[in-house]
Amino acid sequence: MLPKMRYRLALDLGTTSIGWAMIRLDAEKAPVAIIRMGARIFPDGRNPKDGSSLAVTRRAARQMRRRRDRLLKRKEQMLASLTRLGFFPTDEVQRRALVTLDPYVLRKKGLHEILTGPEFARALFHINQRRGFLSNRKTDKKDNDSGALKKAIKDLRNKLVEENCQTLGEWLAKRHEARESVRARLRGRTQKDKAYDFYADRAMIEHEFDALWAAQSKLNPSLFTEAAAIELKDVLLFQRQLKPVKPGRCTLLPDEERAPQALPSIQRFRIYQEVNNLRLLTPDLREVALTKEQRDKIADLLERQGEVRFTAMVKALKLPGHTKFNLEDIKRDRLKGNATTATLSKAQHFDERWHEFPLEQQDSIVEQLLNEASESVLVEWLQQHTGVDEAAAERIASTGLPEGYGSLSRAAVARVLPQLVNDVVVYSEAVIRAGFESHSALSHAQSTGEIMEALPYYGEPLRRHVAFAKDNPRNDEERFGKIANPTVHIGLNELRKVVNALIRRYGHPSEVIVEVTRDLKISRELKLEINKEQAEKQWRNDMLVADACTALSLTPANLDRGKRRELSQKMQLWVELNPKDAADRRCPYTGEQISIERLLSYEVEIEHILPYSITLDDSMNNKTVAMRRSNRDKGNRTPFDAFGKNTEPGYDYEAIVHRASFMNKEKAKRFAPDGYQRWLKENKDFLARALNDTAYLSRIAKEYLSLICPPNRVRAIPGRMTALLRGKFGLNQLLSGNQLKNRNDHRHHALDAAVIGITDQGLLQRFAKASESARARQLDRLVEEMPLPWPTYREHVERALKNIVISHKPDHGYQGAMHEETAWGFRENGEVTRRVRPEGGGARIREVKNKNLVAISSTSNPDRHGLDDAGQAKAYKGYVGGSNYCLEIWRDEKGKWNGDVVSTFDAYQVVRQHGEVAGLAKLRHPKLSQSNHPLVMRVVIGDTVRLEVEDLERTMKVVKIFGSGQFFMCDHFEANVDSRNSDKQDSFAYVSKYPSSLQKAKGRMVIVSPIGELRDCGFVS
Repeated sequence: MLPKMRYRLALDLGTTSIGWAMIRLDAEKAPVAIIRMGARIFPDGRNPKDGSSLAVTRRAARQMRRRRDRLLKRKEQMLASLTRLGFFPTDEVQRRALVTLDPYVLRKKGLHEILTGPEFARALFHINQRRGFLSNRKTDKKDNDSGALKKAIKDLRNKLVEENCQTLGEWLAKRHEARESVRARLRGRTQKDKAYDFYADRAMIEHEFDALWAAQSKLNPSLFTEAAAIELKDVLLFQRQLKPVKPGRCTLLPDEERAPQALPSIQRFRIYQEVNNLRLLTPDLREVALTKEQRDKIADLLERQGEVRFTAMVKALKLPGHTKFNLEDIKRDRLKGNATTATLSKAQHFDERWHEFPLEQQDSIVEQLLNEASESVLVEWLQQHTGVDEAAAERIASTGLPEGYGSLSRAAVARVLPQLVNDVVVYSEAVIRAGFESHSALSHAQSTGEIMEALPYYGEPLRRHVAFAKDNPRNDEERFGKIANPTVHIGLNELRKVVNALIRRYGHPSEVIVEVTRDLKISRELKLEINKEQAEKQWRNDMLVADACTALSLTPANLDRGKRRELSQKMQLWVELNPKDAADRRCPYTGEQISIERLLSYEVEIEHILPYSITLDDSMNNKTVAMRRSNRDKGNRTPFDAFGKNTEPGYDYEAIVHRASFMNKEKAKRFAPDGYQRWLKENKDFLARALNDTAYLSRIAKEYLSLICPPNRVRAIPGRMTALLRGKFGLNQLLSGNQLKNRNDHRHHALDAAVIGITDQGLLQRFAKASESARARQLDRLVEEMPLPWPTYREHVERALKNIVISHKPDHGYQGAMHEETAWGFRENGEVTRRVRPEGGGARIREVKNKNLVAISSTSNPDRHGLDDAGQAKAYKGYVGGSNYCLEIWRDEKGKWNGDVVSTFDAYQVVRQHGEVAGLAKLRHPKLSQSNHPLVMRVVIGDTVRLEVEDLERTMKVVKIFGSGQFFMCDHFEANVDSRNSDKQDSFAYVSKYPSSLQKAKGRMVIVSPIGELRDCGFVS
């Protein structure tokens, strides 16, 4: 380690990047020189198409696999039990012969006539295939089709009675005889029209088993024994308990779980928190605190209602009509009340009796409503413990309550709430009165005063922010827990790597500055203008959501955030199709009329006008609503590329542009032939979501960095200032050659950090004062008078930029998409085929193509599809490959380099064959390729390579690997490379090599540390 120097560490934290700069400080702690700059680039753990967490996609696929695995396991258990108990023959050939028996006939016959053991086994095995719907209150609320299911089940029960059918099997047998469908199918396309022909529930299956067994046990008691009934019924009806979702940690008591928002005690806690902050505004805008009597009147109003307007509060307090409150503005004309009490005290639920229950009993009732999965069990509990009748209990069981969790546990609320109730004090004071430390003292650094040698895994010192640890942990994430937001989790881990590498090399920083994305203080007049615009926009959105809910027969108050956002966006975009004429709103591409009912059906979807993959623009200005079919035809192209360059049947480009002219100008111009080029000039290649994630990440990072630097020397600054100073000092020109920021160069993150690092308290105060008194536009004037931090500042930045090697986080894991989801069948002529359903619905059609597939053969029964010429089990289906894991470059006897591509599918097979530990060791063997040749290098996407290109030595990042062995690279600092490489008007292009041409270019793998230190051992032929 170098001798300790005094330096300021500046950090520009992004969702996929960390820019950093080290600024030398003099004896007076003033910045005097730039020591070093750098940038670390990493993935954010989100799906690039829609911004959702990659964990969500993996979880959905995993759930589907597990559902199928459980079905197969249940079938195996049922087969084993029926065979062992003497119902099925032990000989497999004889069992297979039973497939010819009609199970519907047997299910009906078994109610009145004797069945042989094999016949009963055939009927029960058929029942086991589809066990019916088992209601779970927790999951049903989030299932859009659960209402249609329950209605179909109720209707089917009535049909069984009307048609005098003893069991579900008897009713299905009648339909089977009449050649009517015996499969439950969902009809209708809109949420309002969706309906099932019929649907069975688990209770019907259980009833049929009991009825069949009762009849057969009388006719054949030696085979149909009580022990056999218990075993078979358990296999048939066993249901795995849902794993409960564990809440996060309490802010004040980290070992306790956060309490649900729906609990009446938590609702009351929130109410008192808010009303204790309420102040009366005098005519001269002074704030006057409420008396305890006034506060209690308002709190009582809020306790009994879901919301209370400020005008109603004025009336209740008998104040002059013109009285205003401090929390009142154009956007906010009311306070939220006790949503739980407002719901449960309705006449159809508990009525006024709800208010007679003690708070503890109210909490107990709500806990049952939140946690009990069985509706029948809950209804019985409500009758026993609250005295309501069955009808009221059923209504209460199906009601919706507020979702989510508060920030405190029930134990913490029990201590803080009495302090809020007993006196009109703010939350921070109530926390101290309840015996807790102040919030600022809750951080690890404040509570211990310890400055650590290096940053540890964040989960241990930031316990308040992470989820609970797992049982039997395998690593620090499972041992200490982690933050649920994948962007923040990855960002903090990468921050640890960068900061610790700098500490090892240069010692601890004297100061740390982190950029926070937030607006500077603005004037009261401007704030009122902004609030007015936001209030109007919110009112419009609420009206649109209400209209959508009316069409879908939904209740706006019961919508979760995701559904509300979807409806709001669809409705806004629909209005924008033609704001002046609701009767003439058409798909921009096909021209088909879109009514509100059609809009909210599966036929219409939200579509990015300019492809998201090349713009990363997820703003409303880049979205519209269009027919699902036209979206598929447009694909990943601009409107002009899809329908203007060539004539497409069913599409008229001139008509498309005409329909787009009804939209706002910003949106309409994206349909033009040069729409993408015009968008590029406006420099909008960033994620809208990044601002929110970055702000949260910066707040957490500030507390995290206090572990290696005293808390009073870790500061956060607003991002607006960085952009202003960067332009003033002419730093943009160093990367772009003009006044625009060059986002196509990763070094711009380090450039931002160089600006962040020159700020000090005096500069912040000058900016704050200017924005307070002279509005935001005068900041530009202030910047014009800003001198350079030191005379050679710009030269220092330029020199540091030239010496940056961007550090990219490679992913050497083999996990990934093995193949696409759809299976293809093989034909004798080498073609492959599958059946697909057309976008517009209707019967499936056969698709035939020539494709190279990942072949799949049966592992459980190799003889099922025969053997190939090599004596191996013949493949019966195949999948299009998902991705490539790596390129292995090896040397032959003559010293020539060759290459083998290891696909992700192949990598999984290696691990599957050898086990996780041995398989990984083989995949990463330092000297041998998978084909056992002498290994030169193993190239994975994200790796850094040094080679000679046109007599210049360049440091490049691997970006693509093709199955042919060709791989593609770009300079380490290049950003947004995929879109730029595909843009014919952009001069940027990938450099591609094969193993043999890489050898001629003297290529070699190099190691780049998290802070950009390059380790190059040179070329070895």
